Amino acid sequence: MADDFRASLLAQLIARIAALQATGDQYYPAGLFPSLRWKKALGYRRLDTNGFFTSLIVFTLREMRAHLPAASQVVVDDIATKALAIYPLYQSKSGQATYNFYPPRPKQHFPHGYLLHRTRHFAAPDDLDSTSLAYLSNPRSDAENRWLKAKLQAHANTVKGWAATGPRAFRRKKVYSAWFGERMPIDMDASTLSNGMLWAVRTGLPLNEFDEDSLAFINWTIASGEYRRRPLDVSAYYATAPLIAYHVGRLLAEAELPQLAEARATLRRDLPQLLATAPAFMDKILLASTLLRLGEQPTPLLDPAWSLAELEQRSRGLYFCIAPLLNYYPQTRWLARWRLSQIDWECPAHSLALVAEYVALGGR
Repeated sequence: MADDFRASLLAQLIARIAALQATGDQYYPAGLFPSLRWKKALGYRRLDTNGFFTSLIVFTLREMRAHLPAASQVVVDDIATKALAIYPLYQSKSGQATYNFYPPRPKQHFPHGYLLHRTRHFAAPDDLDSTSLAYLSNPRSDAENRWLKAKLQAHANTVKGWAATGPRAFRRKKVYSAWFGERMPIDMDASTLSNGMLWAVRTGLPLNEFDEDSLAFINWTIASGEYRRRPLDVSAYYATAPLIAYHVGRLLAEAELPQLAEARATLRRDLPQLLATAPAFMDKILLASTLLRLGEQPTPLLDPAWSLAELEQRSRGLYFCIAPLLNYYPQTRWLARWRLSQIDWECPAHSLALVAEYVALGGR
């Protein structure tokens, strides 16, 4: 792919992402990137106002900013300025510097629906994913980073409680939980932990025993092959092999951590075959971007003859995260694999950001 075509495609993608950012209406506050909740088998489709995808898009765009044409860098800065203005809407209801998937003041979980928003049972507490992405996309002071590190440790396995689900070998390890809530069970998720550890590494704070056990869990998830065989057991909120590989690969690209050496070798071995057999275009994008991060050049995925509209259509249908509603408690976790119990989230702007990221990383 010629450099001029790559620059042109990146400029088009960034412009389209900017056009998808909400300007403010009855459904979406200005600055938010709209997303959708899906359960297609049941005819379920809802507009969704989570802050997760907005912080994820800001992080993704800022990471690739240096590889963009100058005019597109200005667009990215404008997107970020508008998006950062809504971050306080998702900050902890206590005023502390943790973040929720949905606005917590007042609770606005599962908005624009008929049932789930009516019960507090589905109002999740602040979480590691939303918080780490808020910090990654909008870096904080050393004091704030130290505070969050202590907060994570206070809610970790062996401190707040003991994991009753997840791989048995790690239920007595000092692994960070996906949640900050007092009543939420300890939940270990390798993709969520990868986001958290990416933030932790970037802070420059010394790695402690909680970091080491969390890295060990991530490494085992990949090296054992469980991310392919039983993705729901090791990463319930990103329960596909391409999504787990993408998250771990982003952490691997940050630093040559010896704690993740086995994971690095395993992904380099596994990903070419996974890429060759992946049926969905966006799964291929995730896997190819991960290979690029690992220093490998995957088979080209883009056709220069595609229009932006055609490329956008191919990017649809990626459910980047899920809610396995029966997964939270040991009594019902065995039912979590029942597909009808899972709600899927899609964000069209984020899918385009993933395509732009692939191009910025050198994909063709």
